[in-house]
Amino acid sequence: MFKLLIWIILPFYRLLYMPKIIGKENLPKKGGYVLVCNHFAKIDVFMIVDLVRKKINFMAKKEWFNSKFKNWLFRSLGAIPVDREKADFASVKACLKVLRDDKPLVVFPEGTRNKVNTELQEIHGGANLLAFKANVPIVPVAMSRKFKKFRRNYVFIGKPYTLEEYKGEKFTAELGDKFNGIMREQMENCLLEAKNAENNAKKK
Repeated sequence: MFKLLIWIILPFYRLLYMPKIIGKENLPKKGGYVLVCNHFAKIDVFMIVDLVRKKINFMAKKEWFNSKFKNWLFRSLGAIPVDREKADFASVKACLKVLRDDKPLVVFPEGTRNKVNTELQEIHGGANLLAFKANVPIVPVAMSRKFKKFRRNYVFIGKPYTLEEYKGEKFTAELGDKFNGIMREQMENCLLEAKNAENNAKKK
């Protein structure tokens, strides 16, 4: 399924949605990391696969897996179901295994698709907890807007950052709030860069 995605589906995605990627050099070449990105639609997953160019694992709401076909499809693409209504320890365990196996994990920390505007919604702390527990870097990414057919969209990849200075501390609600603030600032910087790239392109 992944090879089908890379060689057949992604070329059509690029043709239809015209992504302009900035900062690909900031993606770690090896080791596990948590990639966090703003989220508008399911097509965003194809954009992430196009960035990383290898099979990714990503957290997806359990409602995506509500049929045998969808369950097979999304799992084969690397999706990990998560129950957003309660503490889903099975999902956390699966995500930590991905990171400790030196693989990338994608999380959309807004928790749901942004249907209002391009500004970031509230940041949820799951991605921070996973990066903190697995001691891996976080890579912030932002799209300037929702993807639409035949309209170029700008995507900015920021430099990885870590929570290593807090290693050994107990993960409390207060520390979680601090991590959320750091992540929000990093993602907002990426969003600003993506929008600036879009505006500069319009001026040319």
